[in-house]
Amino acid sequence: MASFLVDPADVQDDTLVLRGEEAHHLARVRRHRQGEVVEVVDGAGNWYQVRIEALDRDEVRGQILASQQDRGESPVRLTLAAALVKGQRFDFLVEKATELGVATVVPLLSERGVVRPGSGHKPARWEHLARAALKQCGRSCMPFIAAPAALGEVVRAGVADGQQVLLAVPAGGEGLRRCLEDRPAERLILAVGPEGGFSPGEVEEARRLGARIFSWGRRVLRSETAGMALAALVLHEAEHTLEPLTK
Repeated sequence: MASFLVDPADVQDDTLVLRGEEAHHLARVRRHRQGEVVEVVDGAGNWYQVRIEALDRDEVRGQILASQQDRGESPVRLTLAAALVKGQRFDFLVEKATELGVATVVPLLSERGVVRPGSGHKPARWEHLARAALKQCGRSCMPFIAAPAALGEVVRAGVADGQQVLLAVPAGGEGLRRCLEDRPAERLILAVGPEGGFSPGEVEEARRLGARIFSWGRRVLRSETAGMALAALVLHEAEHTLEPLTK
């Protein structure tokens, strides 16, 4: 069941209010009626089961029947730093990264990337796409869309913050499980380059700053395909490293 998105400020005790576009979508598009039960998330980690009490044109009031924190969220906080690409391809990546459970998306500026600093940055559109994907996939936390950053900046900040940083290369790196076996992977940064890959200088700098370099196989993937496939793979493998802690 797709969810509706409420502003956290509009949740009070055992009631909440949907306003504007969300209220219109519930009443006019989805045609819900008084007494029906719907799912609502606030994007800050809270999920609610709500019975509709009153519907107006621009406002829907409901009674909270049940609530849950971090519903649909991975125990792994993954930051996907993906090469910024032209057109709608990065839009697609933001949408699918949200569905997969990525916590933060960083548009990555790389030496071989075709998008230069100051261009191709569409935060309002990306946030709109992430909101729509959030409601569709059953997550309760809205991913954070960061400002574009260079690879070295991302790696340096991640290592300083105590995160594990993984740099994806087509060949010549370690296996992913080998990179994750040292410690439970609760917070990770995955860096994925453009179609031409990271330059040798970028790879060496990332290694020097503390990133682990891993390879996924022999296929050559488009940048947005690699971002989605590797984010899913990293989340799956990293979640397994946490199983002894959560049982």
